[in-house]
Amino acid sequence: MTSPRKTSPLRVALALALAALAAPACVSKPTMQLDHAEITGIRIAFPPSLGILMTVVVNVYNPNSYDVAVRAVRGQVVLAGRYMLPVDFRADGDGVWLPSDRTTPVRVPIHMPVDLGFQLVRESFSSPVIPYRFSGRADVTATRTFRLEADDYSVDDHGVVARHQIEAALGVMR
Repeated sequence: MTSPRKTSPLRVALALALAALAAPACVSKPTMQLDHAEITGIRIAFPPSLGILMTVVVNVYNPNSYDVAVRAVRGQVVLAGRYMLPVDFRADGDGVWLPSDRTTPVRVPIHMPVDLGFQLVRESFSSPVIPYRFSGRADVTATRTFRLEADDYSVDDHGVVARHQIEAALGVMR
């Protein structure tokens, strides 16, 4: 006759530790939705270049029971249906941390060449807004403790930017 096997405290602790490690591995996909874009100023860079700084604000909902961080956003913005600007945002430090079960705005800066700003203002003289499409992917880190990384959380949405914002930025440069 065999006796029931006793579970040692060490075995229980090991099982709990493995369960804790496995739980964050199932990262629920954050949802990303375009909120708006704004012209936030001009950008002077080295080597000498001058541009308009456009910021696209994306609302990211984190459905997980733990915080996640957006480390990077890559993609493109297409202005007026034909002018493509690359997006390559890398967050400082550990990324932009998103609290659990909340929506957090993530600000993604985009550099617009001055000549494109002038072109857009000329072409849109009869409209107060310039349409754009933002499509991209985000790299996310799940939990501060375990640093599980997942890539390719996507966004693809349309919006408009006010023409007068671009005119104001260009007016500063005159």
